[in-house]
Parts: sequence; structure tokens; C-alpha cells
Amino acid sequence: MGLAAQLQAQLCAVCNQQLAIEVYLSEDKVTNEQKRVCDQCILLRTSCYLCSLPVKNNMTQLDDGRVLCARDAKEVVLSEDEAKRDCADAKIELDRLFSRFTSFPSTNTSITIVDRTQMDQLVRTPGFDRQCPSVYGYIRSRVVAGGQWKHPISILSGLPKHRLMAVCAHEYGHAWMRENVPTTRDMDRDTEEGLCELIAYRLMERFNQQVEMNGIKNNLYTRGQFALFLDADDTYGFYTVMQWMKWGTDSRLREEEPDRIRKIDEKKPPAARPLHEIVPLVFEPPPVPDKPTLIGISGTGSRRLALINDRAFVANESGKVRVGKTNVVIHCLEIRDGSVIIKVDGSQEEQELSLKLK
Repeated sequence: MGLAAQLQAQLCAVCNQQLAIEVYLSEDKVTNEQKRVCDQCILLRTSCYLCSLPVKNNMTQLDDGRVLCARDAKEVVLSEDEAKRDCADAKIELDRLFSRFTSFPSTNTSITIVDRTQMDQLVRTPGFDRQCPSVYGYIRSRVVAGGQWKHPISILSGLPKHRLMAVCAHEYGHAWMRENVPTTRDMDRDTEEGLCELIAYRLMERFNQQVEMNGIKNNLYTRGQFALFLDADDTYGFYTVMQWMKWGTDSRLREEEPDRIRKIDEKKPPAARPLHEIVPLVFEPPPVPDKPTLIGISGTGSRRLALINDRAFVANESGKVRVGKTNVVIHCLEIRDGSVIIKVDGSQEEQELSLKLK
């Protein structure tokens, strides 16, 4: 430990004053570190709602009464418009991350940013025990007239940007399950939460947000299911996880029998395996168009995502795309309402690909 670190360790983490003989340890819920707190600050009744450490000076108080320490106040998103933009970005990245496996509900979802009082009212509504119990997010999926699903999602205000995005991803996981997991499936509640945490974890991994990844790992409310899902995803792939969620014969994952995630109801055969999980010489890769074809567009405004053949693009992105039995590099120049402008590597001409009308 360097001299500066040694000197800092002798100061109270709250008031920054010299520690006396009596020293208390208090866990920082953001960094998961044990912080040294003096005998005076440990008695403070005001604590930061994010890190849970006592707050004495330079606090920020939100309209609903929550308090933030000076450090965490710098990280949170306080603008509702900005929070909704972050949620839209999270949805786009989810679609990109899992585009080879599935898609998440889009046009039938809505995001509302609520304060602590509104969130407390939501979680006390009848039926909440069958919904997501996260203190940061809430979803109440329902079927409306015409048999269509609606997924109103509420996200707590005043969260750090990437915590906000992780919560959003978690709730989209619930929306996916409502539309894709058969109602006859016997599913343990912890298992549902474990999958949603896996989806949020993979999104945070994509953003290289180690603090949020550690937070998900250290959260025990899935009673070990998240850790088993993470191991299963690493070992067998997300496609296997997704198929087990739909057609698995067990209600939860079991540490002593990890291979059972491959056991599904034979009456419900799995769909074609995604490209990167095809076993050479055993399965043929799923067919793709023999020319660049616009499969779909998700997102809105400047946050659109276009799926061309087997790859998802944002505007001004380049990448390899399977075309027939070969690969070409495509530059996605612009994403419009019903079409995209691209340029194929080696050609100077721009092409417009339009969505096919069904």
C-alpha cells in the first residue's frame, strides 16, 4: 500500500477526518468494499440510498426523500428524458447482443420513470408477488383486447446510467418470458429472476461495466440460480439456455446436475440452431439470403438497429455478413423508416435495401 493509500485508510470514509480508537466497518454497496467509519458518523441516521454509507456533508436529496452522497450524486441520471434515452440504448444493445438467438418485445412495451413513492405503490398492488420483485424496476405484463401482450415497465429514477440500463435489460427479460415461455411450463420464481439477471449481466459485460457485473454476481436474491445460468451459458451457450427456459423438464437449475439444462420436452423440438453453435459435419448452417437482404428494423429515431441477413447494424457500422455460402463486408450508411442504405466492400455504389411487405 502506497503512502497516500495508507494516509487515506486512517481517515473516516464519511467525514474524511482522522479516525480515533473506535473504528467501525460499513459496506459500500456500490463497490462492495468495507469502509472505515468513525464513531460519530456511524450514528448518523441519513444514508445514501445507493451505497448505504452514512452521509454527513454535501448530500443531494431527491424530491421523494432519497439521499445521495457526493460521490454517487455525480453518477446518477436525474433527467427523465435522459433516462428514457438510456433505456432505448439498452434495448438496441440487447437486440444486437442476442440477435442470433431471439428478439425482445418492442412495439408493445412502454417505459415510465417513477420515483420511490410511486415504486412503493406499484409493488403493493395486488399480484405483485407474481411480478418482478426488484427494488429498481417493475413490470406488469398483461394480455389486452385482441390477445396482444402489453408490457408496461417502470424504472426507478435517480439510478446511475449503467444500473438503469441493467434494470431495463432485466425487465425486458421478463417481457420475453411472458411471450415465449409456455404457460404450462413449471418454472421456479428464482429461475425466472436468474435468467433476467443473466441478460442484464451480459449487457453490462458488453459495456465493460465491472461494478455492475459484480453487483449482479453478489446479489443473492435469485438463491444461486443466476450463477448456475452464467455457468450454463458459458458451457452450453445461450441457445441451450433459451430452449431450456421454453421446454425444460425441470423447474430450476441444479448445481449437482448441470447437464440437465440440455434435457427438454421431446414433444417440443428445438428450433434450428444458431449459426455459431452449429457443429461442423453434423448440421448444416441455417440458410441465409443469397444477396444482402433487410430482415428487420428495431428502435426509433437515431437509435435504430437494422438486421441484414444474419448480422445487426447501427448506422455507420461495418461488418461481415453471410450471403449465401460466403461472407461479404457491408457498410451500413443510413437506417431509414423502412429501408437502409448500404455499400458492399469493393463496390463504390450505394444500395438501398427495403423491408419486404408481408
